[in-house]
Amino acid sequence: MSANMLFGILALAMVLCVAGVLMWVLLRQRPVVTHASQAKANAKVYRDQILDLDREHESGHISDAEWQQSRDELSMRLLEDTAAQDDPAAKQEKPALWTAVIIAVAMPIGAMSLYMWVGEPDALQPMSVNSTEKADQVELAKMAESLAKKLNDKPDNLQGWVMLGRTYRTMDKFDAAVQAYDRALKLSADDDLKLERVEVLAMKSQGNFEGEPWNVIREILQRDPQHYGALLLAGSASYSHAQYADALKYWQQARKPLAADNPDLPGLDDAIASVQQKLGLPVKAASAVGSASKANAANSGSTVSGQVLIAEALKAKVKPSDVVFIYATPANGERMPLAIFKTTVAQLPLAFTLDDSTAMTPERKLSGAGEVLVKVRVSKSGNAMPQSGDLSGTLGPVKVGAKGLLLEIKDQIP
Repeated sequence: MSANMLFGILALAMVLCVAGVLMWVLLRQRPVVTHASQAKANAKVYRDQILDLDREHESGHISDAEWQQSRDELSMRLLEDTAAQDDPAAKQEKPALWTAVIIAVAMPIGAMSLYMWVGEPDALQPMSVNSTEKADQVELAKMAESLAKKLNDKPDNLQGWVMLGRTYRTMDKFDAAVQAYDRALKLSADDDLKLERVEVLAMKSQGNFEGEPWNVIREILQRDPQHYGALLLAGSASYSHAQYADALKYWQQARKPLAADNPDLPGLDDAIASVQQKLGLPVKAASAVGSASKANAANSGSTVSGQVLIAEALKAKVKPSDVVFIYATPANGERMPLAIFKTTVAQLPLAFTLDDSTAMTPERKLSGAGEVLVKVRVSKSGNAMPQSGDLSGTLGPVKVGAKGLLLEIKDQIP
């Protein structure tokens, strides 16, 4: 039984218990205190007072005259208070039937509705985003909204537009990020800003650098062959398109001017080592540490593996030559794949393994994620960007290290 179902049952049971108690109070028959019944109760009091008066007289504590006067007064009051007669129709109070029915229906519905309105129903979902991450997203959204308002008043704030673009990028709002970078580039045609912008375009296309991203990178390298940022991104773009020799060339060129204490050096060495391994080249000493860490990560279970197949109902909609992308994305909602594998429908059903060796870029690795979504998509055009009519399937979130997964192609993108 799920946590939210158990909570709902317990909460409803508690509300029904309270409603049941109120209904019992309202439906039970109770004697009504009428004028006549109250008079009878008063008569007993007067009789007790008369008996006390008689005992006082017999004991000699009061005189005959006092006794007679007091007795006459009590008798008169007794007669007055007992003159009322009972009304037979008023001896029992009628049960509050309609009130009980209204409470029985309204209380459970009202209680649950009030919780859904002012409570936290999302907290019952076991797969909901954790509170810290959710709070971070809320804060980012507030910051982006506030910054956008300020920039409407001061549109010449270059750093403001850059910060807004980076914030939208962190939130995976790629279209909004591109628009912010466009505004920044109107104020400064900086090459680093151009690279940030085209990297967002590539992220939007799930790592596809074809078209404008590649054109911008080549344009910058033509003007400045040693532009560090352009060389790094050119290496990443080449790597994502399985052009490993080009990736090695760009990254080695970017590494040459770096000092030994440069903080980028370990990551770059690791990237170079991964390309050398794919090309079957000996790993240089400078990259040995990075290579060893990659091997250790793979041996420690930083993989996701299983079998992918296509549902019977969709087999008639594909051709053997259609391209199949099998990939893993972070479970936190980021769309940029951590690892990707490319094949064709003719190879299905297929056993697959995703690990750091299938990473799109060495900077983002499967081994660095805790949980991922495993996805598959059949593309008739072979385009890495999802298009209407593509077939797909999703599994997860699953923990990195999961084996024996069954990934089925069973949906069609509208």
